[in-house]
Amino acid sequence: MIRSLRLGDVATLLLFLGKSPSDEARVRGRLNDRGWELALLFPLLKDCLVSGDTGRSFVCFQRGAIRGLACLRSCRGPSAWEIERLLLAPGYEGCSLDLLEGLGSADGAAWAGRLFLRLHSSSPAVDTAKQAGFSHYLTESLYHLGGQKQAESPEPSVALRPKSSADEYRLFRLYTAAAPLQVRSVEGMTFDEWCQGRDRGAVRELVLEDGGEVTAWLRIRADGKARQFDIVAGPGSTDVSLLVDYCLAVLGGRSPVYCLVPEFQPQLRSILEEQDFHQVAEYYCLSKELVARVREPQLVPLSA
Repeated sequence: MIRSLRLGDVATLLLFLGKSPSDEARVRGRLNDRGWELALLFPLLKDCLVSGDTGRSFVCFQRGAIRGLACLRSCRGPSAWEIERLLLAPGYEGCSLDLLEGLGSADGAAWAGRLFLRLHSSSPAVDTAKQAGFSHYLTESLYHLGGQKQAESPEPSVALRPKSSADEYRLFRLYTAAAPLQVRSVEGMTFDEWCQGRDRGAVRELVLEDGGEVTAWLRIRADGKARQFDIVAGPGSTDVSLLVDYCLAVLGGRSPVYCLVPEFQPQLRSILEEQDFHQVAEYYCLSKELVARVREPQLVPLSA
């Protein structure tokens, strides 16, 4: 049985967590985590038991015990949600199929339109997710720099500035130019879809502008254990190496440093490898659409 986690499930949930379940899901802000640890107990309990507009938790019950737990958080819009934890009891990994399938009908699923899930490429949950209706649309590589390498100064040699709200549509145009159709058809073909599906994580965001257009977008995360940066650059950009140097300068002395590279950014991958980064993981991004898209009627030119 798949249903929402309830306050009365606390005792059963504690028994489940005490069995050290494996966590298959990966989110951008904790890609270097080792998975589920007892130290996460109280934050997890708080997130699980307070469902609302930004977080929901669902459990798989078998024979009166919790065998699986899925914790979801909303993206920037109310219709897109990400599975941030997929906890499975040892020996009951098979219940992940019931859990992932049940998310589409739990509580009527009126709260969600799209679900996103990131898994390690070697995770057994990849095939299970596909059976549950998820589609693999993007592969990402996680790069790691373990030394103390850093640029001489955190002052950028390119004209970076903090991202403002006025940049949102410019960022969408940059994303449209950089990402292939296969990715955009899932993450957002329209500006509104793209905005709703973006990650909520707290990061420092900077943009590089040329002639009124944003040509590069930096996201730098230095909270907790994670020291991570992401770069989205337009096709043919000549500034990527300088942008990597700047990120290393900002995060200098705080090792390790990670960078998540989507497969459609081969230039960034090459530059990281030149800078002594090493690939440490590969992730599959999957999605499932719960609500069918309805095309709005529109006028089109009449063919002769």
